[in-house]
Amino acid sequence: MKNIKSIIAILAISMSTVFSMNATENDKPESKELRTEIASFLGNNISLELEETSTAEVSFIINNNNEIVVISVNSDIKELNTIIKAKLNYKKLDTKGTKKGEIYKMPLKINAK
Repeated sequence: MKNIKSIIAILAISMSTVFSMNATENDKPESKELRTEIASFLGNNISLELEETSTAEVSFIINNNNEIVVISVNSDIKELNTIIKAKLNYKKLDTKGTKKGEIYKMPLKINAK
């Protein structure tokens, strides 16, 4: 009887570990349509003077209203955080097939003018 309880406890712990590992972040958006739509929100001109090409990684989530909510912008340029949040936050998506409540990460490349 004691062995059965131990086996059940071990199975319960291992199953909870397996299920928690499945809740990971998406490294890439699931469709090219989503990336294209986000790029259209950002536009071709970002009002920022850069001397060299820069990169950033935008982490965002899609809420129940199918709107983008920017979580963070990982970049060396502080002003870029404000600009990207202003252009993307609460913009309604038309793209189908996105998972609501899931964290997406999208790399950005900003070319110098």
